[in-house]
Amino acid sequence: MLDAIGNRVFEQVNLLNQLNQEVSGSIEIVDPDDETVLDTSFDVPSTESDGESNIVAYADVWTTTGEYQVDLELADTVIAGTSRLNQQFSITSTEEELVAISIGTSDENEPIALRVGESFSDLGQTNETG
Repeated sequence: MLDAIGNRVFEQVNLLNQLNQEVSGSIEIVDPDDETVLDTSFDVPSTESDGESNIVAYADVWTTTGEYQVDLELADTVIAGTSRLNQQFSITSTEEELVAISIGTSDENEPIALRVGESFSDLGQTNETG
């Protein structure tokens, strides 16, 4: 899944569109202290867009280590019966770790997938265990 973006520099939170159509929606992330650290709408180009990256990335999201909560909702797009992701995840290193949220994965059981890792290769390995 992530092979096409191998040389891309990730930020702390990364939305990856694996579909052949643009996706839009909203994302909110709440930190361990119950503070909203990201609350925005997004438009992510398709995998087939002319020269545009199919990734939208956000920097400076992590405030502290601990459990974060993400709530992502797609507008006008349903993938395998799903249009939202509501999930907790743990950040153990605010300097090193990043999150990739893949929209339109090939896994029907997880059409919107969240992965945490310290590098591109971590995200790829984690994804392939499904």
